[in-house]
Amino acid sequence: MLTDSKIFRNNKLSIARLWLHECHRVRKDRLIRDEDVIKYNAYIGAGISTFQLKPDDVHAEPLIFTSFVSLCRGFNEPTLMPVVSMDDLRSVLEDKLQAYNDERESMDLVLFTQAMQHVARIARIIDQPKGHALLVGVGGSGKQSLSKLASYILSYEVFRIVVTSSYGTNELKIDE
Repeated sequence: MLTDSKIFRNNKLSIARLWLHECHRVRKDRLIRDEDVIKYNAYIGAGISTFQLKPDDVHAEPLIFTSFVSLCRGFNEPTLMPVVSMDDLRSVLEDKLQAYNDERESMDLVLFTQAMQHVARIARIIDQPKGHALLVGVGGSGKQSLSKLASYILSYEVFRIVVTSSYGTNELKIDE
């Protein structure tokens, strides 16, 4: 629904890769137990076999689809498109990070591969209607900074709730 069918017309491999990407984002990203991941991978393997393609071709990295790269590449509307290379994604993210730093407080981010993947995931989530995520990790790991960058890329404003010991339901209703 978020992409242009012209991009995928008569390209079975691109359709299979988009399907795999969406399966990973909707299901695999939520799995925490190894046995669940093993079952998931078995189902995915069976699904890929229906495309009659080589699994290595479908799983080829980078397996990232974003809508924000299309806007940075001259499209008028956000269109879910495959990321051609990590260098291309890095270029877009560095440009957006520089623009963010010029407009707001400076963020000193190192955009290594996993960080770029997380920005793409966060942007995908918050770009969905009522999109939300619980980002879990140790303090200082960059969750907040990557979320700020993803929000900036999508032209969203960040609103942060400050929870205190007296914060309750009424304060939450006011913050909505």
